[in-house]
Parts: sequence; C-alpha cells; structure tokens
Amino acid sequence: MGWRTSRFFDKAGKTAAGSNGRIISLQQVSKRLGDVQVLNDINLEVGQGECIVLVGRNGSGKSTLLRVLAGMLLPDSGSLCKSRHGRIMYALDGLSRLPFTSREYLWEMGRIRGMRPEVLRLRIGELSELLFVGAALDQNLPQLSKGTLQKVNLIQALLPGPDGLLLLDEPLSGLDVPAQEAIVALLRQWKQEGSQIVTACHEPLLIERLADQVIVLQKGTVLRRWSQEDLQQAAEPTVSIQSVMEGLEQSVIDALLVDQPGIIACHRSMVRRDYGREVWDWKVSRSSADRILGMILAAGGSIVSVQPEESRLNMEGLMEGRHPGEAISREVAENLSSISTAGGDLQ
Repeated sequence: MGWRTSRFFDKAGKTAAGSNGRIISLQQVSKRLGDVQVLNDINLEVGQGECIVLVGRNGSGKSTLLRVLAGMLLPDSGSLCKSRHGRIMYALDGLSRLPFTSREYLWEMGRIRGMRPEVLRLRIGELSELLFVGAALDQNLPQLSKGTLQKVNLIQALLPGPDGLLLLDEPLSGLDVPAQEAIVALLRQWKQEGSQIVTACHEPLLIERLADQVIVLQKGTVLRRWSQEDLQQAAEPTVSIQSVMEGLEQSVIDALLVDQPGIIACHRSMVRRDYGREVWDWKVSRSSADRILGMILAAGGSIVSVQPEESRLNMEGLMEGRHPGEAISREVAENLSSISTAGGDLQ
C-alpha cells in the first residue's frame, strides 16, 4: 500500500545546504561517558535528501551518536557543523510513561515547538490516523502498550512536517506491520522532498527502502560503511503468492510464466484439502508483485494468499561487518534450492 503524505503537510522552504552540499558534518568526533569511551573519531556527513542508517549491537554507540547530532550531548573532541537553517526532530528509543494522555502530550510537544493550534490539531489527527492510534489518543501514556507508546513517540517527532533533520532511534521497534509500512512510506516521501534522516535501525524493511548509506558501529568506532550500491547487491526482497488457476488453458498459464520479469519461481502444489483445488505457488520480486497479481486476476485466476516479503538482508552478517551481498549468498542459494526440489513445474 502506498501512502500519500502531501495532504498531511505543506512543504516549508528547503533547508539550506553548505557549500559542499552537506547539511550536517561530524569530523573525528569522540565522546566519553564516565570511564567508557562511547564514540571514537567518528566521521559522518549527511546531505540533502539522504538517509543514513546506523547498525550495531547494544553498546556500540548508536544512541549516543544520535544525541550528539541532536545537540543533547557535546563531543569531547572533533568538530560538529550544522546548517544554520532547518529544524531537528528527534524520537528517542522509548518514550517515558508520563502522566498525560497521548493527545495532551502531543499537544504540549507541538506548542513547545511554536505550532499554531489549528495546524497542530490537524497534524495530530492525521498522523494518528496514519499510524492507527485510534482510541489510544485519549488514553493515559502509562496504560499504553509498547507498540502504541512508540507510535505516540514517532508522532511527536513528525509533528513539524518535512524539511529538516530527522533523528530516529529504533523507529520500527514494537510496531505492527501496517504501522511499519506506513512509517517507511512517509519517511520515503519526506526523503524525496529533501529531508535528512539519520536512524538507528535493525529492520531490513527500512534499510532496503530508504538507506543511502549504512554505517556499522562497533564499540564506538566505525567498523564498515556500505553504500546503496552495496545494499542492492543483496538482491530485492520477494513476495510469496498462492493462487488458483483452475479451468485455465495451459497456454494461458504459460503466457504468465514465460519470460515475465519479476517471477523468480512458480510451481503447482498438491490439491489443498482445506481449499479443495490445485494451488499454484509463486515467488516474485517485491517491485513486480502488484503487476503479477494483476496478471493472475486478469487471466481468470484467483488469489488465495499473499505472504509478507522475505528480506534477503542478513542483519547478523551486516552487524559483523560482512558485505550485504556476501551475507545472504548462502541463504538465497538454500531458498532457491528448496523451491526447485519441492516438486511440480519450475520455471
């Protein structure tokens, strides 16, 4: 599902970039908290419309780096340069269970930012609808589940709208799948409109759809940097479709299978007892899923199920510093092998 965000926010003037096109730049930034060296010689540059994803295990320095970018912590050494224009929006990893309702909290956060009441009221309502907050908008924060509390946390960061630097600490943590999809779609449009995003995140969904660069942190230092081209080598995620093709001529089915871009594999399954008819299993690329579904329906078939995409990005390997393509090579081979040996027709 695609989410239109233009109706939520009127775009403000674009943030002015520096002479090198960078909105924010860190050079050899280090930070010590107590006896622990949390960050050590970090270099980071974020340009107009860029999304940088920080990955790493607990204690690697991700949250501290976000706090430095937000201005909540000052580096002990190194330089931090920001554009004089544009705003900073920040969602911490975990919102405190304050003694307010969700609506009261969001209202106060918007007023602190100087938002006009009529604009603030509209944005609270529309973002709450986007993230399926529902009746929880008038419930007290201490009564909310972790997932709903995270939705409120994200809404407060998103209230000002696009244009600026958006800092997110594990934004998809605890969210249901529809809310994850909605957030990623919204961030993708904001990115296209010029917003800068720096996020600590371990969900492949966000990395695959938004990341221009992935920075792997380990014990406060940069272990690896992966570009968008590196990530693309991990291959596109897939979608599994089950359909009934009963009564269709073989030539019609063959026309769907032969030389159709986006179809990775397809085979006939045994007759399913719970459905009573022969079911076809399709594995297609995510970008081709809508088109393939339309072709199946146009040919007279019917859809039994559409399974969520399978990410081919191995996060464990990525956090260890392995190349995204290398991290999934064995997994992909095993998946394709299991399809080809499952029986039936394979194209």
